[in-house]
Order: sequence, then C-alpha cells, then structure tokens
Amino acid sequence: MRKNNKLYIKSILLMTAMILSVTLSGCIGDLTNDESDKEMITITDAFGRTVTLPDNPEKIAVSGSGSMRYFVYMEISDRAVAVDYQDSSSFVMTKDNRPYSIAHPEIRDNPMLGTAKGAIDAERLLAANPDVLFISAYGPEDIASADQIQEKTGIPVVLFYVGNYVTEKEQIDTTLRMLGKIFHKDQRAEDLISYFDGIIVDLQNRIKDVPTPDKTVYIGGISYNGAHGLNGSDPTYLPFTVLKANNVATEMLNGTAKTGYVAVSKEKILEWDPDVIFVDLGTQSAAGGGALVELKNDVSYKELTAVKKGEIYTVNPHTSMNVNHETSLANCYFVGKILYPEQFADIEPAEKADEIYTFVVGKPVFDVLNSNVGNIAYTKADLTK
Repeated sequence: MRKNNKLYIKSILLMTAMILSVTLSGCIGDLTNDESDKEMITITDAFGRTVTLPDNPEKIAVSGSGSMRYFVYMEISDRAVAVDYQDSSSFVMTKDNRPYSIAHPEIRDNPMLGTAKGAIDAERLLAANPDVLFISAYGPEDIASADQIQEKTGIPVVLFYVGNYVTEKEQIDTTLRMLGKIFHKDQRAEDLISYFDGIIVDLQNRIKDVPTPDKTVYIGGISYNGAHGLNGSDPTYLPFTVLKANNVATEMLNGTAKTGYVAVSKEKILEWDPDVIFVDLGTQSAAGGGALVELKNDVSYKELTAVKKGEIYTVNPHTSMNVNHETSLANCYFVGKILYPEQFADIEPAEKADEIYTFVVGKPVFDVLNSNVGNIAYTKADLTK
C-alpha cells in the first residue's frame, strides 16, 4: 500500500507540475505577445533622426537643461518616470525662476537620470524602464550621443529642439508638432503655437500705426550659463524685437548671432548711453549682486542718462535652464507699457502674465516668481535703496 501511495502522490505532483508549466508558459507567452503587440510609430526627430518608438508612450524619461518644460506645455508631464538632475529634488535652487517647475513641483519627485545636467546613467535609465527617452538638444553634435545611448540600452531616443522664439521659432513649432504626433496631442500643439502667435499679433497691432520711439533701450542682466551683471545683454531680445524698440545691442549682431546672449563691455554701454535700461532680475544671482548693484554703486554708470533720469525698469528672468517662452511673452506687455503707455493703457502686466502662465503651464505663478526676485518685478528700480 505504501508503494502505491507513493506512486499516487508522485503522479499527482507530476501532473500538478505539468499544469503549472503549461499555465506559466501561457502567461509568459501572453506577456511577450502584449509587448510585441504594442503599436509602434516611426518619426523624424528635431535633428533629422529616424526613430521607431511606441505610439502614445505612457512612460517617458526626459534629459537636458529645462527639458521638462515642453512636456508641461503639452500637458503630459505626468508621464515622466525619470528626469534630468536639474529637474530633480537633488538639485537645489535658492530661487526658482522656471514657471513650469513652480507650477508642477511634483516633477521633482521623479528619480534622476544622472548626477549632473544632461548626464544619463545607463543603469538609472534602464531601472526607470521608460518607453522612450527624450533629450533636449542644441545642435547636430548631440546626434552621436543619442545614437550611442539608444544602441546601448535598446530604449528609443528622441531629440527635441530648444531655443528662443526670435531666431528659432520654426524649429520650436516643429518640435511641438512632433510631440503632438507622438502623444496624440496634435490639438494642444496647435493651440500653443496659435496662442504664442496670437500674442505676437496683439503686440504688433497695438503699435502698428505708432512711430517707433526715438528712445534707445538696453536690456542688462541676461542669464547665459549662469547669472551676469549689466554686461549680459541680448541683441535679439523678444520684447524689443516685437515692439520695434531701438535696441542698442543689435550692433553686436554682425549678422551672425544665433544665441540670445552677448557680453558687452562697460565702455560700450557708456558709449551707447541708452535712454531706458531694463534689468533682467536673473542678475540678482550674479557675483556682487548683479546689474542693479552696479548701476547703484559704479561711478561710471551713474553718468548714464537712464540712471540720471530714473529710467531703470525690471523684468522677470526669461532664461532659467534655457528660455521660458511664456515669461518672454509676459515681459513684452510690461516693456510695451513703458515704451508705449497709451497703447498699453488697458494692460496690468502682472495680470496679463498670469493669463499667459495659466494657459501655458496650467497655473498663475506670477506672485511666486515675483517673490523669488524680491517682489520688484515690473517696477521702476529704486537705486537709492
């Protein structure tokens, strides 16, 4: 009997094992089929690379300076499973001037892809297991790096374009449309492009029958790879360009400038002697306190016409981890109110800024931005304090 019992038990165990084996095989097969059944699309990214990736991906990793910006614009930031170091909680900023980051602090809860800006650790990337890796890029030199990461990890890599709306509008619009196609957000992409274009048209219409002001203007304190003093300027500054202001720094273009930044010598600023000076408050993080401190304390700058007449005005930083286009547009209305007071009499700059922020990043963040620059944005600077 014992032998028969043993044989019976063995038979039962063997049959159970076979059933489990078949069941598990079926499950594994199903999982594999699910993966292989995932619909794929092929796109051309912002730098001409042909990339095959899952259609409408649910999990994304995003790398590069300010790289989460467009994903907030496109209302898909909740799909991030890993972010750049500068968008993570490990990166500490005393004063955050990025509207997208202020509006969506939950972005910082994601694990980071590397321990430095733009750095991607293959192990961290694989651990996050995204469907796609998106990298903000500046030029063709980023192509080789993207190809290498894709080959090494097997994760599709898509490059998208970052820049400013004066010299790179076409590339930025193309990037938004590319993201719209990938994420089935074509309408949001078109809405953003139309909204940005609509603001430019509104600004242009306000001044179309008005002679260009004789006053010369200068923007100082522009950030570029860090904060700068009064010498940091922008010959293609969007508010000046759209409003046809007489920007003295356009002299620095020489027909070749592609960046929104130029370093200007003190001698050149004194030579130009602009009638009105605007100060980008990103300058506050510069060594020595930046442009406002220089204008207050530098003996040479005290001789400037704008200083003598009190024509110094402040604007929110539009460059922080790359260009925040919504702040550039918001600044236009304040600059317009100073240069064309009659044509912008109906505008309250802070309210207009929040209207723009709400549409672009989903929340009115002007008060936080203003607090982060000492509550002096969109004011006439008081150099006596």
